Amino acid sequence: MYSDRKKEKPYLTESNFSADGKVISLLNFLEIHFTEFPKRIKIKRNTDERIINQKLLRFLCSKNSLYQFIPENQDETGIEKSKPDFGVYEKEFDKNGIEVYDDSQIRFFDIECKRLYNPLFKHYVKDKKTGGIQRFKENKHGVNLPHSAMVGYVEVENFSFWHSKVNSWISDKDEHLQILEINKIAKLKSNHKRNIQNKSIKPIELIHFWLKMNFQAIANL
Repeated sequence: MYSDRKKEKPYLTESNFSADGKVISLLNFLEIHFTEFPKRIKIKRNTDERIINQKLLRFLCSKNSLYQFIPENQDETGIEKSKPDFGVYEKEFDKNGIEVYDDSQIRFFDIECKRLYNPLFKHYVKDKKTGGIQRFKENKHGVNLPHSAMVGYVEVENFSFWHSKVNSWISDKDEHLQILEINKIAKLKSNHKRNIQNKSIKPIELIHFWLKMNFQAIANL
């Protein structure tokens, strides 16, 4: 875990990930439930990534009371039309604890998910057009955000294998993924410069959650 909870706030304020309390609180929520998710779903080895994302969305929403996860979230500033798999918003509540809609709310975190199932496919980083990490570098995902996350669905090999493989696809060693912890899930982090003309946009720090997927022989899935 990233820190112990403060008694007066639901946010966590200390971490090996350089973010504010709201982001750290979200990361702890994700870490807890990502650990459980692979055991709770039924998929086959060739299940479409979008279906896994859909199952993940339903699962997170069933566990959550503080955050709103929007699938394929469109950046409302109009800076980019690229759609990360999930945009995360903080829920708002009135004095009676009833959830209310606040149109001024903007997403504070993006999540992009990729399958890790073939060592020849570099789409976690960058493929012929663009890839997961590349979209963050180009400020297409995580638009102007200092922090976001990637989820890797590990379908073959182990976490250590993919750590070496993914880093071999990244030419700049300063942007290599660093292992934070390998247990039931793998947690890693990386920092990436933005490949854009606007030099005032700061680099983005990504945390990577890798989940070891369990496959079942399921009829008619």
